[in-house]
Amino acid sequence: MKKPRARNLLSAFCLLASLFTVACVNSPIIGIIGEAVMLPCPCTLPMNPDQLYLYWQIQETVVDAFIKGKTFRLDQDRMYHNRTKLFVRENSTCSLLLSQLSVKDEKTYECHHGSPDITRVDVSLLVAANYTSPVLQVPCEQPRGCYTCTATGGFPEATIHWLLDNQPLPWNPEPQQSVLDESTGRYNVTSTLAANISQDSTLTCIVENKRLHVNLSQTLNSPSTQDTPQNHIVISVVVVSCWYCCGLSWNNNDEKISGNFTKDHTTQ
Repeated sequence: MKKPRARNLLSAFCLLASLFTVACVNSPIIGIIGEAVMLPCPCTLPMNPDQLYLYWQIQETVVDAFIKGKTFRLDQDRMYHNRTKLFVRENSTCSLLLSQLSVKDEKTYECHHGSPDITRVDVSLLVAANYTSPVLQVPCEQPRGCYTCTATGGFPEATIHWLLDNQPLPWNPEPQQSVLDESTGRYNVTSTLAANISQDSTLTCIVENKRLHVNLSQTLNSPSTQDTPQNHIVISVVVVSCWYCCGLSWNNNDEKISGNFTKDHTTQ
C-alpha cells in the first residue's frame, strides 16, 4: 500500500513544482568520469528538514528524494542505486553528491525543493576525462618524414595540434582519427604528419581537452635523425653484405693454403 501512495506523492509534488519558481545554476558543473561530483542546490533558509520536500529528477526519472525528514528512495531509478547522497540534516543544503560518474550521467538535473513554497533549480552536468600523455613516434617508411601523435582514454573528443620550433606548422597534417571505445565511452585520438623536417628542428604535438582546459604535449628533438624501420633495414643489409664478403675472403684464403700445402707435400 505504501508504494502507490509514494507515487501519488511524487506526482503531486511534480505538479506543484511545475507551478513555481524556476532558477538555473549559472555555469555547467564538470565532473570527472569515475569520480564523484557535487550538484549544487542551496535551500531557502530558514529550513526545517522535517517539513522539507526535496526531489532530484531528470524529467520523470527520480534521482533521489527527501520527504519530511527522511531520505526517500522507493521510486529512485535503478541507474542511481548506491550512487547518490543528500546532506539535508548534516549541512542544511539540498545539494546532491553523485558518485561513479560515467558518460551517461551528462544531463540536466532538476532540484525541486520547498516548505511550503517550491523552487526548482536546473543544474547542467558535463563529464570529462583526462587523456594519457601523448606518444610521438616515427613509424612510417616514406620518402618524406612521417610522424604520429596518439593519446588515449579521454573525454570529450580532443584536438591534436602540431608545432615546429614552437610555431604553428606551415602545412596541414592528415585528418585526425578519433575512435570511441563503446565499453568506456572514452576516445582514442591519433594525428599523422607527413613532412620533411630538418635535423636541427623541434617537433611538438599537443593534445587539447577544451572542456578541462588541459593541454598535454610531447616533443621530438632533431626528428630527421631518429631511427626508423627503414634505417634498420639498410643497416642490416650492410652488415649481411660485410659478413658475406668476409666469408668469401676466408674461403679463398683457405683454398690457397690448402693448395699450397698439397703442392709442397707432392714435391716432397
